[in-house]
Amino acid sequence: MMIRRLIPSAALGAALLIAVPASAAYDDHGSFQGMSLLNERMVTAPDGNKNVADPALLARAAADAKAAFERNMTVDTATWYGRVLFYQGYAKESAEVYTTALRRFPNSGKLLRHLAHRQFSLRQFDKSIETGLKAEAIYKNQPLEREKLGPDYFTSTPDVVQYYLYYHLGQAYFAKHDFANAAKYFDLSSQVAAFEFDTEAKTANTYWQFLSLARGGRIEDARKLLDGYDLTLFMVHPEGGSDNYFDGIQLYKGHRAANSFFSKEDSGRPFADADGVAASTAYSLANYYILNGERDKAKEWLIKSINVNSWSYFARIQAEADWLLLFPNESPLIADN
Repeated sequence: MMIRRLIPSAALGAALLIAVPASAAYDDHGSFQGMSLLNERMVTAPDGNKNVADPALLARAAADAKAAFERNMTVDTATWYGRVLFYQGYAKESAEVYTTALRRFPNSGKLLRHLAHRQFSLRQFDKSIETGLKAEAIYKNQPLEREKLGPDYFTSTPDVVQYYLYYHLGQAYFAKHDFANAAKYFDLSSQVAAFEFDTEAKTANTYWQFLSLARGGRIEDARKLLDGYDLTLFMVHPEGGSDNYFDGIQLYKGHRAANSFFSKEDSGRPFADADGVAASTAYSLANYYILNGERDKAKEWLIKSINVNSWSYFARIQAEADWLLLFPNESPLIADN
């Protein structure tokens, strides 16, 4: 599956020349994207390519996608251009592309699904849910739809649109602590993943659906879900390496020790650099302690998940939301992080 977490941009010089709409705003640190839930500026750094592709290759893909979109706006050229902008960390500009395209194609479930994802990343949870539900209505009783591939020189995957539509609805509801609806949509995306025999997707969905059920008080259902997860790490990643969601499931199953779980080792995979791994493993530990009623221990790990350099990882977004729920009168931000 292509998308797991978001990334900051490739080299700023290349990005400025070829990819970003005129509305993009820059300062000495990069492109300003908005404010976090904790009122912190979210800026796409100029040197933060997170294992997605060689910077020159990503710049080429962005230039070609922009030219194709400007030459002939279609659902597919808009979708791909927005995706490449997103790979560079430009969530705000990506959302603008989809908003523009939706004026011409208002009933495109594909465009709506991508816009809902961008709105989630920008912490616009209510808008994300509203947009996602519009896409869900369009896809009702429709067969699965896949994304069109990007250019041959840029590796991409023909993702199933409905999988990510449901997955990001789950994320948005989880961030609002509506765990019943989060569990519902993670279950729907799990069903799509099962049909595809996608072990990575099944692993991610099991992780988030377990947390939704457990945080929502459905402990027996949560345990049954964990018991039914029987994949090995080799089945998830035959090429070797680790997987944050697989590791989190093992933690909740009792197969990993909490005191040696945290990691900030770059996995080498797209969207799983050192920051991504740190945010994810810290957030897994925070939930481990939340579910065990140990808020003080959870607090330490929420702070670690929030204080990574990249603002766009799902774990960090959810950690911000949990911080406001559990510690609304305190700040988790560490100066000069």
